[in-house]
This record gives sequence, structure tokens and C-alpha cells, in this order.
Amino acid sequence: MASVAFAPSPGQSRLNVILPGLAEDAAFGGMTSALELARHLAPGYEACRFVSLYDDAARFRQNNASPHRLIGAAECFFASSGRPLPCHSRDVFLVTYWTGFAFWEAAHNARLRHALPSLPFYYFIQDYEPSFSPFGQKHALALKSYAYGELTHAVVNSGWLAEHLKKHGHAFAREYVLTPSLNRDIAGWLQKTDFRLPPKDDGRTVILFYGRPGLARNCFELGIETLSRFFSGLPPSGRRRFLPLSVGLPHGDVALADGAVLKSLGRLPIHEYIALLAKAHVGLSLMISPHPSYPPLEMALFGMPTVTTDYGSKKMREAHPLLLSAPWPEVGELLPLLRESVARAQKLKPVAQKAVLPNVLSKLDWPENFASLNIAPIMP
Repeated sequence: MASVAFAPSPGQSRLNVILPGLAEDAAFGGMTSALELARHLAPGYEACRFVSLYDDAARFRQNNASPHRLIGAAECFFASSGRPLPCHSRDVFLVTYWTGFAFWEAAHNARLRHALPSLPFYYFIQDYEPSFSPFGQKHALALKSYAYGELTHAVVNSGWLAEHLKKHGHAFAREYVLTPSLNRDIAGWLQKTDFRLPPKDDGRTVILFYGRPGLARNCFELGIETLSRFFSGLPPSGRRRFLPLSVGLPHGDVALADGAVLKSLGRLPIHEYIALLAKAHVGLSLMISPHPSYPPLEMALFGMPTVTTDYGSKKMREAHPLLLSAPWPEVGELLPLLRESVARAQKLKPVAQKAVLPNVLSKLDWPENFASLNIAPIMP
């Protein structure tokens, strides 16, 4: 349970960035986006502190030979220590995941006990997190993180997600709807090549699967079943023409059919991931949530016909000509799309393509993107 040790006397104005973890090997798209927002907001305060919800200090040090930009020289607090978070009256919070809301609420309640006025908080909403958990305590507490709408300055990471929040009755004192930017390293690589993609290697067809077992919204088992059905429908000689690879979270090799094994590469360093995107031919990346996840957009951007999923008002097929999206997460919906993607990829192999930015990604880099929102400062 989050707790704070509150001192009513003022100190330096300080931005507290609440993140699930700080270790480099946990930096998926959501965390790197949150760090970009922190980078934008931090200059408005005299100090910046990062609060890790789940990592401990030893793991952070072990996994950060090259520290995150911005975190490197900043103060860090690890909630796993069990100690209350020291706070004072000029602490401002940026919450980036629903469990981090409890730290702002604890500080908010402490302010009220000391007869101090309420202070809003920034909430970077990157997905509809109450749906990450089934009905129960976690689901209800995730909903509670939206309950202080009059004190919430929400930065919502996509128009589709903003529409979903509105449909569920959530309203905020201030709402800034963001069109996400590309990862900095991916954008830099594409700019160096003038967004030109060379012809793909004409050897084995690489099918790249975004495999994250244990995360229900990424439908790992459904992806495996779809791949298994695809390879089972090929003759043994045909299976040898493919190389199925999984990126995301590490897992054991998966036998899809005789002669077809899915190899897991786990979470790759960004430059290795870019190199893989540049040579892979077909993408399979599933996401059951209103937020348009980055991997299928990145796969399509790199010239890969990519199978993904819709959800509610999120229609991924509308975002890019190489995205093929299923309205429902069923093998019967996905398998024909995977076969179509493979057929399209065979025709694209010898073709030099122009990388086309998905229309749900911003042409601006992250600093310009956040600057364009004109986010009002929260002044303690």
C-alpha cells in the first residue's frame, strides 16, 4: 500500500514521476513515452524525482549500464523498500500507471489533514487500465484512479483512447489528447534513409510475432494457435521456407508444426529491433484494448503486411494500408488475414518501398509533440 511521510513546510518545487519500473530492460513503448512526457514537464520544476513501483534499487543498478535519458542523474525512490515516500507541500505528481495513483491520493489526503488546498496531478493515460484486470479489487481501484476528475490533468495517448474514456463517462479538469510520436531511435533510422526501405531478402520469409505471454491483452495463446494452424496447412517442404520469430517477452521455443518452431528473441535492444523490422516480411501483433499499440504500427511502417486486431472504435485497418485487422480475436478471423499477409509479402520482397507513417502517429518528434499540447503547469 502506498504511503507518504508528509511535511507541510515547503521545499523545492518537485515533479514526482511515478513509473512501474525504472530498469532499462523493462522499457517498453509505454514507459519510454512516459519518460518523454517527464522530460517535457521537468524543466518547469526545481527538482525531479522518479518513483519506481515494482523495481528495487539493486535491479535498477544492475540493468542500467547505460541509464535512461533523464533518469540518470535524478533522485530515485523505490516503493519496494516499504518506506513511506517523503513529500512536502510543493510536490507535484505525474502518474503513468494506475497503481501509482495511490501515492498522489496519499499526498492529497495528507494535504487536507494539514488544511492545505488540493493540488491537481498529471495523469498520463496510455490505455484503459481498469480492463487489465477482471471484475474485482484491482479493477475497482483502477477505476478509482479516474475518480478525482476535477483534480486530474489528463494527457491521453491517442484519440481512440480518449473516445473510449468519454464513452465510459470519465471527464477531467483538463484533457490533452496526444497523437503518439515514433520512438526516437526508429525515427532517426528512417530519417537517415529518407524513409526508403530496401528490398527485403528473398530467402526464408520472416514472420515476426509480438509475443508477450502472461499479458491477456496481447493474446499470446491466440497468436500461437493462429501460427500453428497456418503452418499445419502447409506441406513440410513449404514450412521450411519460413522463419517464425517472437519478440516482446522471453518464452521457450514453441513447436508450431513438424519442421516449424517459433524462436523467442525476447525484448531486443532498440537497434537490434530496428534491424529485425528492416528484414522481416510479415507481422502478427495482437492487442485487445482501445489504445493502438506501437508494434503493429512499427511493423507496417517498415513495409510488413501485418495482422492485428480491432477493438471498439479502434479500426486499425484505417491506420495504414499494410495493416489487416480482425474485428474479433478468433482464429477463424485471423488465419485468412495471415495467409493474405504472407501472399502480399511475397510480392513485396523484391520491391523497394517508401515507409508510410501510420495516420495515428504524429509527424512531430516527442518534444515538439508535447509542446504543441500547451500543457498548463501545475504550480504548488
